[in-house]
Amino acid sequence: MKRIMLFYSFLILGLCLNAQTKTLPSASNVNKQPSTEQKVDSMGKTATTIFSSNASQKSLPETHQKRRSLIQTADTLTLSDYIMSIERVNDNLNTVRDSAQLGFETEHFKKKINDITNDIQLIRQNIRGRHSAINIKNIYLYQSFASNLDDDNNRFRSRINMLYNRVYHAKLRLKTILQDPVFRALYADKNISTVLDKKLIRLERKWARTDSLVKVNIDTLNILKVNAADNSMNISNMLNIMDKKLDKAKPQLFRQEANYLWQFQKPDTLASDKAETLNIFDSEHKAIGYYISQTTEKRGFILFLGILLFVWLFFKRKLLRRIREEKDNFTFLNLHYLKFHPISSLLVLLLCLMPFFDAYAPTSYITIEYVLLFSIVSFIFFKRKGRNFLFYWFSLAILFVVDSLTYLIIEPSFIARFWMLAIHVVTFTFSYRFYKKLPKATSYYKLIRSAMLVGITLTGFAIIGNIFGRFSLSGLLGLSGIFAIVQALTLPVFIDSVIEIILLQLVSSRLKKGVDHPFDCSVVTKKVKMPLILISMVLWGIMLTSNLNIYHDISNSVIDTLTIPRTIGSISFKLISVLFFFVIIWFAHILQRLISFLFGETGSDIEDLATISKGQHSRILITRLLVLIGGYLLAIAASGLPIDKLTFVLGALGVGIGMGLQHVVNNFVSGIILIFDGSLQIGDEIEVSGQAGKVKEIGLRASTINTADGAEVIIPNGNILSQNIVNWTFSNDQKRVTITFNLSGKELDANVINEVINSTISDIPNVISKRKPVILYTKVMPESLSLTVHFWSTIGNTDQVKSEIMLQLSATFASQNIGFNKPKYNCPVLESNCNL
Repeated sequence: MKRIMLFYSFLILGLCLNAQTKTLPSASNVNKQPSTEQKVDSMGKTATTIFSSNASQKSLPETHQKRRSLIQTADTLTLSDYIMSIERVNDNLNTVRDSAQLGFETEHFKKKINDITNDIQLIRQNIRGRHSAINIKNIYLYQSFASNLDDDNNRFRSRINMLYNRVYHAKLRLKTILQDPVFRALYADKNISTVLDKKLIRLERKWARTDSLVKVNIDTLNILKVNAADNSMNISNMLNIMDKKLDKAKPQLFRQEANYLWQFQKPDTLASDKAETLNIFDSEHKAIGYYISQTTEKRGFILFLGILLFVWLFFKRKLLRRIREEKDNFTFLNLHYLKFHPISSLLVLLLCLMPFFDAYAPTSYITIEYVLLFSIVSFIFFKRKGRNFLFYWFSLAILFVVDSLTYLIIEPSFIARFWMLAIHVVTFTFSYRFYKKLPKATSYYKLIRSAMLVGITLTGFAIIGNIFGRFSLSGLLGLSGIFAIVQALTLPVFIDSVIEIILLQLVSSRLKKGVDHPFDCSVVTKKVKMPLILISMVLWGIMLTSNLNIYHDISNSVIDTLTIPRTIGSISFKLISVLFFFVIIWFAHILQRLISFLFGETGSDIEDLATISKGQHSRILITRLLVLIGGYLLAIAASGLPIDKLTFVLGALGVGIGMGLQHVVNNFVSGIILIFDGSLQIGDEIEVSGQAGKVKEIGLRASTINTADGAEVIIPNGNILSQNIVNWTFSNDQKRVTITFNLSGKELDANVINEVINSTISDIPNVISKRKPVILYTKVMPESLSLTVHFWSTIGNTDQVKSEIMLQLSATFASQNIGFNKPKYNCPVLESNCNL
């Protein structure tokens, strides 16, 4: 038995050794095999076996075989690894698809670029063949529009480039999605790819759709880029053409274009170019049409303002009717335009503001606009002005229309030049005579005369230019001169209409509070008139420079000067930022003053204290303060001051505040506390710092008190807040009043005396009847009595009430044969300070 067992043992050992020898490859086979080999077992698992190219691998010891088996186990990929790789590829495709999407923004860009292309064609047609000297203003118009188109086109190009870069990066990422090694191994293994066949098919379809989307969007963006580039090139060419036209036109204005007027036998140089110019009416019609189509959005402010004004007028129609019916009660308002012509006045106001938007408008458009304005003003002037004024006004208005048509239509032939010369001579004559005869009582007399003097001077130069062959310059100067004169006569209507709107709103607010008595309008008018005069001067200056074709150069020079960066030490700034800072603060101060007018304040301290309650005063004061604070914050934001670079300055300012300016800051903070605290309000009767009076104003640094003597005492807010304040009107306006007197007589009945005192005091106005008087007998003698009477009165009428009561008591006791006299004091001070 033992022998049999030993035989089988040796047999099994031999078979194992034979099997191990067969599993080791030969050196030649090792060199032919790749370095890695993938095998799939019955469960679908893939294993990677790492091979060495060294032939000595045959003699690897058993420990090396175990290490190789361990590496093989660590690199094994499972089915879940392949599914995760599919999910990664799917997520990446979704990300690429989202990045490649364009959306509705592309359609917007396409529409805008096509609009720019169409506008370029319109501008090119309108500037083709134009006579530069006559239509120089229209060239400025088209140059301005072309510059705006260039800015818009560059903005769209920048945005399209951003979209293109995003889609192009998505395209590059699409190529790298399939580089995932696990996903590539999945495609290399047929068994696994068969198991996940449905997922792979859906993934292939998504990849194809994404690839198609990326290609289509890139093509779309390339087309947009090409169109935008074409627009940019065309705009650049047009701007160069217009620059050349302007370069030729400006010297031509001052160069002799035609013969001297007395050399009529020689042909004019410009008359021969008549065949080369376009039809004037057709070109101006195109200019007006294009101008209106391009400036519709800019007129939104005027449209919005017009709607507000006419809605306001609708709500004030009953008040205007009442003012017309009750003339005597509202004569203090001095309403000249809104009272009789409310709609016309508002239209004049809106039309006078148009130069802010029409600086580059064609001459024909300006003529139509101002013919409408002058027609409305003529309707207003017809019943208001005298016959002499109306004669000159209608004459100048007609000359303006004739001169405008002449400037636009005629060519420089001898007859046309003589016609223009006649118009300018008549304009000069009428303007000069009107200048001499203008009454000094005319509103804004000095401003009108100054504007007329400028217009007369320009008309005189126009006459000289026409005589010496400067036809285009003559037409330009003549039209600018008559325009300056007529516009100067129109702007006072604009100023007075705005003032009347403010006054009418002020009266409306007062009537709602039950206050219908007159007030001094001059205070409101003075505070509003100066800003309106400055605005009118700016409007007049814009139109004058625009008509002279120098607005473009002046505005560009001013803008360049204001926008050049300037440096002081390490701080860089621009003058336009400083200008914005002060202008916004100025407007904030004007606005906070207008707010008080709109809520019923007249600017007169006595009037406001009598008609507006303390609570309303406080609310108006808080509103004005908030407007000022908002204005200052907006000014700082608009100025663009480098606050980060001003740290050192702010630190030094902090040290200054801590040392020398602490009282100023204390007063400022105390003023804000007083305004919002409510313990002290305008109109209160107070006693503070040994001063007694009525609060007139609460400012940010100090408050003002009006004393009974008429003095105005200015007290720093810090002193007020740090001391005890006696406020007689904090909760009510009642004050206890004390009177003392002596009575003498043979029969002094206390009941009769009490009845006389009570009835007399109760009949006096401004005595608080709800509180009965307190009668004290301080000294009783057989034939004399000393009395002290306490009663309550309103704080503002104590002296008057006290005086009236003493007079009434004296008369009443005298009628009953009772002597009445005041007690005598042995102190040299005032009676109220003596001890009884």
